[in-house]
Amino acid sequence: MILLVNPRATRPANRRFPLSVMAIGAALPANENWEIVDGNLPDIDPLSRIGSHVAAQSGTDDPVRAIAFTVMPGPQLANAVPLTKAVKARHPDIPIIWGGNFGSLYPEPVLNAPYVDWLIRGQGEHTFTELLDVLSGNRDPETVAGLCFRKADGMHHIGVERRWVGPGELPAPPYHKISVPDYLRPTFLGQRSGVYQASIGCPYACNFCGVISVFGRREQVQEPARTAEHLGFLVREHGMDSVHFYDNNFFLNDAHARSVADAFAPLGLRWWCEARVDALLRFSDDTWRRLKAAGLTMVFCGAESGSNEVLEKMKKGITAEQTLEVAARTREHGIIPEFSFVFGDPEEPEAEIENTLSFVRKLKAINPAMELITYFYTPTPQRRDTYGNIDPLAGTPSTLEEWATPEWVNWMTHEDPELPWLARRLKTRVEDFELVLKSRFPSVHDKRTRHWGKMAGRWLADRRWHRGDYENPRLLRLVRSLARTEPDDRQRYGHLRLEGAAQ
Repeated sequence: MILLVNPRATRPANRRFPLSVMAIGAALPANENWEIVDGNLPDIDPLSRIGSHVAAQSGTDDPVRAIAFTVMPGPQLANAVPLTKAVKARHPDIPIIWGGNFGSLYPEPVLNAPYVDWLIRGQGEHTFTELLDVLSGNRDPETVAGLCFRKADGMHHIGVERRWVGPGELPAPPYHKISVPDYLRPTFLGQRSGVYQASIGCPYACNFCGVISVFGRREQVQEPARTAEHLGFLVREHGMDSVHFYDNNFFLNDAHARSVADAFAPLGLRWWCEARVDALLRFSDDTWRRLKAAGLTMVFCGAESGSNEVLEKMKKGITAEQTLEVAARTREHGIIPEFSFVFGDPEEPEAEIENTLSFVRKLKAINPAMELITYFYTPTPQRRDTYGNIDPLAGTPSTLEEWATPEWVNWMTHEDPELPWLARRLKTRVEDFELVLKSRFPSVHDKRTRHWGKMAGRWLADRRWHRGDYENPRLLRLVRSLARTEPDDRQRYGHLRLEGAAQ
């Protein structure tokens, strides 16, 4: 038996299909027995669940012969490190495998961890299957592309990059291996929202993006008809009414968008996806109408900055004027635009922040339904210097333990990174602006603020918004704290947000 572990990345209320380990399991040989241990489920103790599987299979002809963890940067890494240590301590003879985005970006600290035996870099479906041959003694590990490990002399072997394939060349998601209803959770899109990924990679060259570091400027896209087939199963058999796509770049071009609309229209789903500003502007009005009719409800775009000079430095490939035009097109067609911005340009942080805040006001004037997502610029590599301060140019941590500290988790999630050029007052400026904006224009994601709180927030923020006064909105903070049915949940992200981003 193979155990595929999805360490806790969020609170149980925010859980979604564990797509990464589902994909690995689906690609295993038909005679291979495997189970998923999802640490995001409610009332689960992953360590005990793993131990139960090991004990149940012990003495049978199918003992647990490998335990594999998928690990993303941020909260999941912080939970994966102690869990992996504990598993290795209890079951020292069972090989421990890591895969996922973190190890693909930073293999060295994973290989420095004595409690991790093997690391899979990049796409793992085929590499994992070949690793099983290695574990059986039938293959030399150095011949497996994408496989990394510590050699007997302590040196690290980093396998050559594997040619990765698109979802269309891989098996369908194995929904029979999970309890689908447990993962269909309410969002603003619907009462039974699911997730799906129809492509891998991104063809663009934004120089701050980790996707490019893993996949390069390449993208493999599944045919819309196959995506619709899988989604249709979830609609018919489990009543899924909405879906969030994890694709980093959902639309290729106008023709692809029309194919998506035609394939999705019969499903009756409301959906969210991520798209490029410039790609959206190439859509005809007819394509926009078809997408709206097919259920496209919100589209996320990386706007990043209101300065063309900064966008050029980022190699973003778009202009601020194009973002304004997308705001207008989405308003015309009744689709909510969600724009993300990166605050804290190292060269002129204060001037860039003020410019971008002014730009966001322009977007709101064009499309009042526009949603704002904020991040603080967190370049890599970076680590602590001899004085204990984070030096953005001094390299990344060499151990998983350091990566899992709160400071580095904040860095990876862009929550509250320690940036020498970004003073606390500048972060506060952004946060206060966001509070005024989201009080004046409550987010469609916000299901946690009582109705009276939204009404009071709108009234109190109206004058501030018109005056451009965001300084220390104490009364708005008080109203927000009193009107919340639950505390802010910073572990929500993307479609999981009920209150909007980074509040």
